[in-house]
Amino acid sequence: MMNRDRFSRSRSSMGSSSTTIGLDERLERTLLYPISAVAAVFWPFGWLVGLIVFFVEKNRNVRWHALQSGVIFGVLSLLYAIVGLIHLILGHLPLIGFFIGSALGLVGLILFWIIILLAVWLTLMAWYRPNYRLPFVGRLIENMFSRWV
Repeated sequence: MMNRDRFSRSRSSMGSSSTTIGLDERLERTLLYPISAVAAVFWPFGWLVGLIVFFVEKNRNVRWHALQSGVIFGVLSLLYAIVGLIHLILGHLPLIGFFIGSALGLVGLILFWIIILLAVWLTLMAWYRPNYRLPFVGRLIENMFSRWV
């Protein structure tokens, strides 16, 4: 009986470090990506979610994931907004507006699916691998923000 209690206590306490916000570390770093992706699709300031968590949180691992989600979905949300704005302006031109509108609509659709697929991928990786970094972007973030992380 005593071994079972010790085993269940050690299993429940594994990886359950609390964060500044009050959530479990694993849950918080995992939730950053889908929330940032939804913000990136519907709002051109999708990077604000990661930035707010980065400045509020004291947990180093959660701060890293907040910075990574802010940079990735920030760039993608700005690109998505710019493509949508150009599509709105140039899509109504006579004669060539159809072709420009179709091309920019396709670019916007590709950006949308990149945001969705990256959100799913990064959510899974943050859940299963706490120190996951995207290959190129992770090194870029480490070089640019090494003082703050």
